[in-house]
Amino acid sequence: MIFGNLFGKQKKKIPERSLDEIKNICKILFIDDRSFPIIDMLKENGWRNIQKVTDISGTDQQEVREAHILFIDIQGVGKKMKLTDEGLGLTVAIKKKYPNKKVIVYSAEDQGHVQAFHEGFELADSQLSKNAKSYEFQFRLEKFAKEIFSLNECIERIKQELIKELGHTPSTDLIITNLEKVYNGKNVSPQSIGKIFHLSNAGNLAQIIQLFLQQ
Repeated sequence: MIFGNLFGKQKKKIPERSLDEIKNICKILFIDDRSFPIIDMLKENGWRNIQKVTDISGTDQQEVREAHILFIDIQGVGKKMKLTDEGLGLTVAIKKKYPNKKVIVYSAEDQGHVQAFHEGFELADSQLSKNAKSYEFQFRLEKFAKEIFSLNECIERIKQELIKELGHTPSTDLIITNLEKVYNGKNVSPQSIGKIFHLSNAGNLAQIIQLFLQQ
């Protein structure tokens, strides 16, 4: 038994990532029917996994499925899905299917009083003017990337989810222990995560953990 412990597979600790490491793994998607110089600026600042598409044909499209953070132009997109409310309708469709993906909407035009109450604005994680300073796009991107891939931020999101589902949350140490069980077990299904965290419905929690553990 002693020899088995000595030579057995050593458990790995869950990753604590620097911003540079986060920049290497975070996948970003811009949905915009026009060119946008901000994308080149972000690439120059080390965000290596940025894609841009002029529109999407559905929320199952590979670029959408793989993205962690999406920037969506309010005008000119959503046409392939026949969405009359364009980028805002696209935001609603994506956030309802992938609630833990971060979506930032932006526009070059004033949307007016009526659209300000559109569900897309409520579901979006942030809003920007397309003419905003480049550092504002950089700031939002860093903020949300850290929420997804930083260990401390992930723990806070897990706590919020457990409070919502259970009415209370275990200690930080226990959450880390449970995360390590998931990480070493390599089973990130909602069923497995639900068993470890004692949840009957672990769908949202699983999405948080799946995103965090992606390499």
